[in-house]
Amino acid sequence: ARLRLTLCSGRLQASCTGIRDPLKVCSSNSSTAGGGGPVAAQSTSATTVRGAQEKWLQRFQSENIPEPETSITNIIAHVLDLSGPGDVGDHQNSSLSEQQMSRIEEMCECRLARMPLQYIIREWDFRDLTLKMIPPVFIPRPETEELVELILQQMDSQKETFFLEIGSGSGAISLSILKHAPKSSGIAIDQSRLACELTRENAAAVGLDSRLRIFKHKLINDLPETLAEQQFDMIVSNPPYVPSVLLPTLEPEIKIYEDLRALDGGNDGL
Repeated sequence: ARLRLTLCSGRLQASCTGIRDPLKVCSSNSSTAGGGGPVAAQSTSATTVRGAQEKWLQRFQSENIPEPETSITNIIAHVLDLSGPGDVGDHQNSSLSEQQMSRIEEMCECRLARMPLQYIIREWDFRDLTLKMIPPVFIPRPETEELVELILQQMDSQKETFFLEIGSGSGAISLSILKHAPKSSGIAIDQSRLACELTRENAAAVGLDSRLRIFKHKLINDLPETLAEQQFDMIVSNPPYVPSVLLPTLEPEIKIYEDLRALDGGNDGL
């Protein structure tokens, strides 16, 4: 039977943001996660950036939330629309509005529910790109950046390079290649429609969409005819690598919120 390759549609906004608001998803469950539900009243000290940061840092630490300082600093930076978490220190004595305090609390409760920080603030920096993140699309790891470095070392950035990426996720790898090599172009495929659409949205956001085609496809047997006829200079992938038996042992941030198809490497992790 001929395998079908479907070009991801342009219905991006409805598909990516309409499925679920990550904060609404975790808010309904936050009262049963970690140390309980939302705090009803705000103390006077918590109405400043310093107070809110200290309050939630202590809460995260008491609930053994991984990287507690990184979590609260990024949340505050996002709510205050700062250029980055490093700027939070310059606003320690700034007062927070009621709306800002409510937003910080909502996001922190989601972090207590072990939602990944990247999903809570809906974006993350990957190398020199800021990419949108939505659940359950796989969040690129620091190791993914190392993979990109290895790929770029093998490339001539001034040469025309046509590549294929298998398993695009958020588009981090393909978009990093395109930005580094201005004469390159590529095709990215993923079995998840959401991943395809997020890759498309991120490509448009960073101005690289004209050089990347995105397809929804699950490679089980042979390459689909559309791709089989293509000649690629390079094929790149960060495929599933965790043995199936180890999936239940992963951190809650991963096994509850991320698409495990991006991690499940079968019996041997390959």
